[in-house]
Amino acid sequence: MLSQNHLPTLSDVIIKQTLFLKRSDIQHQLLAITLSLVISWLLSKWFWRWLQKTFPQATAFIWNDARLPLGQYLAMLIEELGFPLISLIALNLSQIIFITLNYTRGLLTTAITLMCIYLFYRFFLASLYATFSMAAVREYHYRLLAPLGCIFILGTIVNLYDSVEQLAQISVLTLFNSSITLGNIFILIAGLYFWMTVVIFLEKLVHIFLGNRPQIDSGSLEASLLLIRYFLIALGIVVILGYIGVNGTALAAITGGLSVGIGFGLQQVVSNFISGFILLFEKVLKPGDIISIDNQVCEVTKLGIRATTVKMATDNSEKIIPNQKFFTSDLTTYTGSDRLVSCSIVIGVGYSSKTKQVMELLLQVADTHPQVLKNPAPLVFFVNFGDSSLNFELKIWINWLNDINTRKQIISDLCCLILETFSKHKIEIPFPQIEVHIDQIRSHANSL
Repeated sequence: MLSQNHLPTLSDVIIKQTLFLKRSDIQHQLLAITLSLVISWLLSKWFWRWLQKTFPQATAFIWNDARLPLGQYLAMLIEELGFPLISLIALNLSQIIFITLNYTRGLLTTAITLMCIYLFYRFFLASLYATFSMAAVREYHYRLLAPLGCIFILGTIVNLYDSVEQLAQISVLTLFNSSITLGNIFILIAGLYFWMTVVIFLEKLVHIFLGNRPQIDSGSLEASLLLIRYFLIALGIVVILGYIGVNGTALAAITGGLSVGIGFGLQQVVSNFISGFILLFEKVLKPGDIISIDNQVCEVTKLGIRATTVKMATDNSEKIIPNQKFFTSDLTTYTGSDRLVSCSIVIGVGYSSKTKQVMELLLQVADTHPQVLKNPAPLVFFVNFGDSSLNFELKIWINWLNDINTRKQIISDLCCLILETFSKHKIEIPFPQIEVHIDQIRSHANSL
């Protein structure tokens, strides 16, 4: 470990890098590496276009299928490995020329090593694309694998002319008597990024393995995973800040200063965050719940820490509702403790109808529908004597599953069956009638 007096400064690093790049042997090798990579890239693109024209079926729509057939997998291997293979050939030829001319070839050797690692990386990536879902592999290719590869390549290049450990100790600024180095900044940014990526990746893996099990409620699982995600992210922030040596007193001072601004300027945002934590901890709402808010029926699709996304039953649109609204508005949930929902159909029949027959027919109609539950059993009530009809109520219970329109569909089916059944048994469904009586004597007097 170098003492504080011998630590390099940022200007020292820039001067050292400039002197390194001014060396003629370094410039010759960089030129050879650049030409080799450019020519290899052009040749690989030309070869792939030739394959597309020669074998259009094997090379067409290569990224559209979740699992690739053998022909498309071989074509993908050629596309993935073409550039690194041709680059290795070109770099080795350049190294042979440098050996013949007795030139320095340290950078070329490093470039060949890195290209071999890149070749293995592309082969590993092609295997993942052929084995797992392409959308998932592509997401974590760019979010996890590609950033790790870039950091490894940059670290290898930096080590050619300087030590990464010494560069990490360069002080950029001083904050609250604490020195902030390049290493601290890198660990803070990269550490938080990779920690959050890994936490989200593990969350999705747990959801894949446990989400399809019938004994586990999917809404409770998603809510629990969301809580665990935010807990792990907060834990990672604390650990990383402690690792890089952030002064706790300084952090408390900054937080205290910001709290005043947060209290006035971000009051609604903080309120939504607190409401989100309450919703998650108390499990008032879960993804998949059917609720009614502001007299609109909707389904909870995503429960977030700041806002909740719901799907409206009227037009299937999605609406983002701040979490605070669930505590300030009247909320009705149809699937809070269970997913059993009662539905009622009120129907009127003529006064000449037999009440017992009507009640029996309504129960028979309810029993014939496969989505009407037998327990609790359907019920029929003679409600009242209407102006033009005898009014009955059919009450049924359904299991509200994933479709938000299940209730409307079942009621529609039952109404059609009731109309058909009543028509067969000649039971009249009357329409409102108004009788008008004319007083003839008064009309005659008025005419005189």
